[in-house]
Amino acid sequence: MYRTDGGGIRGLSMLIILEHLMNKLKVEENLLAVPHPCDYFDLIGGTGTGGLIALMLGRLRMSVEDAVKAYGQLVKEVFSDVKPPGSDRRFKASKLERAIKEIVRARSASQDPEEGLEDTRENACGTFVCTATAANMSLPVLLRTYNTCEHQAMDCTIWQAGRATSAAPTFFKQIQIGHPGVEEAFLDGGMGHNNPTTALLLEAKVLFPEKQIACIISLGTGQPHTINIPKSSLLNQVIPLDVIKAMQKIATDCEKEHQSFAHHFDGIANLYFRFNVEQGMQNIQLNQWENLSDVAANTREYIQSQLVVNQLADAVKSLSEKIGRVPTTGFSKFAALGHHI
Repeated sequence: MYRTDGGGIRGLSMLIILEHLMNKLKVEENLLAVPHPCDYFDLIGGTGTGGLIALMLGRLRMSVEDAVKAYGQLVKEVFSDVKPPGSDRRFKASKLERAIKEIVRARSASQDPEEGLEDTRENACGTFVCTATAANMSLPVLLRTYNTCEHQAMDCTIWQAGRATSAAPTFFKQIQIGHPGVEEAFLDGGMGHNNPTTALLLEAKVLFPEKQIACIISLGTGQPHTINIPKSSLLNQVIPLDVIKAMQKIATDCEKEHQSFAHHFDGIANLYFRFNVEQGMQNIQLNQWENLSDVAANTREYIQSQLVVNQLADAVKSLSEKIGRVPTTGFSKFAALGHHI
């Protein structure tokens, strides 16, 4: 299983780490080509930036290399045009919509930018993104590519799911999804599932009740002390005070959840892995697309440290062996891409 955090342009960090893992798997298994994450993970989930990446890797079955290129182009297009002071949001949601639609058009099986979120293919990789409704931001809502005994895949498009999970309150306006007359307003799920590992495990329990967990990969976009929301970024934004306070706690909550799972799975070798750059991104804000090279450099320095090299080697071994380690209340393999603000 695989989960990813969000974090604007810092999401590139997650892709670089995952690219390294896939390259190592190619060598470990003597493959002719670098494998796609969708061929190694049974379930991928994410929030915000991590949600967009989850859709690219899981629903659209993209290689990490292609996802890096698409992601770089998307953040440049979306964040290069800041709305004037006094606007209710900093960036144009219409640009984000167009960018996601172009990725779907180029990478979906139908080449239709309006392709539905549900994936009925035999080789489908279960994928979900975390969102929330404007009516109840404290209750996370999952937009799934699959059906479960309790939930049907939501009747929406891939691009709508991407827009919903990316609609951070200060950055993009909400998106209305649903049948005419009964639409609901969705925004990103960072308030409740910024680190969606809990959601990932609950989904795995429902989807794979008889399986064993072999490996959990959790990717972040920076340690909490390197992440903050500068007060200047909140000026001229019509955002409720309770929303602002909640956003300021998101990064800390991400790391708290990681610590909880690290403790829970302590003693089970090579099951739970968390990769998250520790230093170097303190001054890189979510929208600074021109600093993508700095994100890449800091991430590559992180993965070259001896401790991380050893952890990556253990993760590759776990993914290659595919040995179940705990029941679903445990499961087979999963990944989570979360969302750091």
